[in-house]
Amino acid sequence: MEAPLAIQVVVEAYVSSVAPSASAFGFLTLIPWSSQDQPANVLAPEAGDGEMSRGSIAQMVEQHEAVVIPSVYKTQKEQGGLTRLLGYLRAAHPDAFVFLVQLPDRFGTELTKDCLRELMVRHDALYRFETSGVLIELEGDPQGLQQKVRLQLMENTVVQQRVDSFLRTEGLSSSECQTIEEEHDCLLWETIPKLLMPGFPALDGGLLERGGQIGEFQLVQQYASHEHICLAVSGQHEDVLVKMCNKRSVTVAEEVESIYQEFCLLKHTLDHPNIIRCLAMLHSQSHVYLVFQYGGDACMEQVLSIHPGCRLSRDDALDCTIQVASALSHCHANDVTHGQVSPRHVSVEMANHRLVCRLVDFSTAARIPDGHTRQGLCGSLPCAAPETALEEPYWPKPADCWSLGVVLLEAAGGQGTLELSVRWRRGASLAQAVPEILEFFAQAGSHAQAMARMGGVHDDASLACLEALLRPEPLRRASAPDALELLSARRV
Repeated sequence: MEAPLAIQVVVEAYVSSVAPSASAFGFLTLIPWSSQDQPANVLAPEAGDGEMSRGSIAQMVEQHEAVVIPSVYKTQKEQGGLTRLLGYLRAAHPDAFVFLVQLPDRFGTELTKDCLRELMVRHDALYRFETSGVLIELEGDPQGLQQKVRLQLMENTVVQQRVDSFLRTEGLSSSECQTIEEEHDCLLWETIPKLLMPGFPALDGGLLERGGQIGEFQLVQQYASHEHICLAVSGQHEDVLVKMCNKRSVTVAEEVESIYQEFCLLKHTLDHPNIIRCLAMLHSQSHVYLVFQYGGDACMEQVLSIHPGCRLSRDDALDCTIQVASALSHCHANDVTHGQVSPRHVSVEMANHRLVCRLVDFSTAARIPDGHTRQGLCGSLPCAAPETALEEPYWPKPADCWSLGVVLLEAAGGQGTLELSVRWRRGASLAQAVPEILEFFAQAGSHAQAMARMGGVHDDASLACLEALLRPEPLRRASAPDALELLSARRV
C-alpha cells in the first residue's frame, strides 16, 4: 500500500475509534477524509486544495475543550500541513489547548526496535512545535486519550501553580507578581527600545488582531515550512509576508535587539534585488510583526523537494546560486554576516520563466567588521560550517561561504546530498558530525563524489565552485565575491 494511503487508513481508523466517545475534543486531520462516515467533531481538509476554512477551525476551537491533531507525521504533506495549521492557530487562537497525537505507520503490526526508534524520532520532532502536549497512541483508546489529555492539562496547571507558589514563598503576592511582569514587559518593549532603538515602533494598542487579520494585512496561508511566517495580502491588494513574534516568548533584551536588527538591516541597510526587503514593523500588545515584500510561495528547500531527483537543472542551480552569492557579497561588503544561509532561508519566485531567489531570515545576522570573530552556533545541519560548532571564536564570513557551498551542492547535486555523502549518524548534532564532515572533504575527489552521489551529476562550473567553498580550512575558502565571479565566468 502506498505510504499516503496507508497513513490515511491509520489516521481515519484511529479518529473513527476515539472521536465519537471523546466529544469534548475537536479533531483536526491533516489529510482529507475518504468516506462519508466522518464524526461530527472531526474537521478534515477539502479534497481539492487541502485546506480547512478558518471559520470551521474557529468554530471547532470555540466549541471544544481542546483540539487534537492526530498524524503519523511522516510525509511532507503532513509536515507542511501541520506547520501551516499550527501557525494559524497560534496567530488566530493563541489561548487554545492544542494536542498532537503521534500514530504508528500501521496498526496491528509488531513494533520492532527500528520501528519504535523511528517513531520516537518523529515524536521528538513534534515537540519543537511547543503545543499543550504531544502524545503517542499505538491503538484507539477513547478513555485513554481523554485521561492523557486531561492529565496533561492538569500537569500544565500544576506547573503554573508551582511557579506561583515559588513566587509566594519569596513573599510576593499575585498582584506583586503581575506588577513585576508588567514592569519587565515595559522594560523590554518600551524603555530599552526608546533609549537604544530609535526606529522601534511604539506600542499600538488599537492594532487589529482578529480572525487572521493583522492591521491592514489579511493572512492567507502559512509560508513554506516556516511556522511563524504567513503569506498575506495588504489593504492595497499586494502580496506580502508577515513574520509573527509572540512577545510572551521573548524574555531577554538580546532577543528584542535581534528583532530590531533584522528590521533595520532589511529596511535601511541592505538594498539588493536578491535580499528580501522589510516594508514595516508593527507592534501590538501581544505581538511584534515584521512585514516583508513578497518573494514567492515557497523557499528553495520546498522547491528542491518537488523537483525530479530533488535537484534543479544545471542552469537553474547555477543561476540560483549566483543570485544567493550576489546577495551574500552585498551583505559582506556592508560587514553583515547572515549566520544561517541555507535552502530554507532562500525564497523562490517564478518570474518571466526564471527562478528569482532572495536571501531571507536575518534573525541571526550581525554586523561584524573584517578582523573580528564570532562565537556561537547559528545555523544547523547540513548547511552550518563545521567550525561554528566547536565553541571557539570563528571567522563569520568564511562560515557564510561554506553555507553557500552547501546551497550549491544541494541545488545541483540533490537535496540531502551532503548527509548521504558524509553519512553522519541519524539525529546527530552538528558538533557530532564535524569529524566526519572534515574527514570527508579532506579527501581528494570528495567534491566530485558528493556531486555524483544522487544521480551521476557532473558539471565543471559547479564542481570548481564547490572545491573553492567547501574547504575544511576557513581562511582558504573562496570569498562570496570570488564565488560569484567563479560561477558567473563558468556559467556559459
